[in-house]
Amino acid sequence: MKARLIVADDHQIVREGLRKLVEQSPDLEVVAEAANGLEAERLAREGRAELLLLDVALPGRRGVQVLQSLRASGVGLPVLFFSMYPPEQYAGVVRRAGAQGYVPKSADAGEVLRAARRVIAGGMAFPERAAAPRPKRGPRDPFATLSRREAEVLQGLIAGTRLDRIAKDLGIDAKSVSTYRRRLLDKLDAKSNAELIALAIRHGYA
Repeated sequence: MKARLIVADDHQIVREGLRKLVEQSPDLEVVAEAANGLEAERLAREGRAELLLLDVALPGRRGVQVLQSLRASGVGLPVLFFSMYPPEQYAGVVRRAGAQGYVPKSADAGEVLRAARRVIAGGMAFPERAAAPRPKRGPRDPFATLSRREAEVLQGLIAGTRLDRIAKDLGIDAKSVSTYRRRLLDKLDAKSNAELIALAIRHGYA
């Protein structure tokens, strides 16, 4: 019996490419596709698949938000992220949110299929750097005081997402995102997005 996959990506050409790739495998098949986060979550909750292949930057609801919502309600469907963002930017974030793997879109076809099979078999498929143990946080963890919304905006900044796209994904206006970004800079004593990301990596948040 073939293992069933759901493919969630907002670019049709990516979904078509993944479907064609999977069709060449005798042990895998794509049973559903989603172009946004809300549809991806709905399909994942239906229980028709053994793996959700999920993009990070989905409209409607970002990939990490989809994953967090599924895990919060007890849905244990394995999730493999397939993203344009470099692993060092986002693999740690999704791993801690409950994902089983992360493959960059720059990976070759064989790597994508191996990762999918590994996750379906119950394993993990993270790049070596992302699989390292999470650093222990001390009592002065500067991220501990962040609000939920500030943390969501931070995730978008770590992923390199534009402010207007973060606003759209979170359902707020761009001015509010700019305000949250300014609060992050002030709270974390950073002068730029680059410093924010460096600090997040240092404390195990990215």
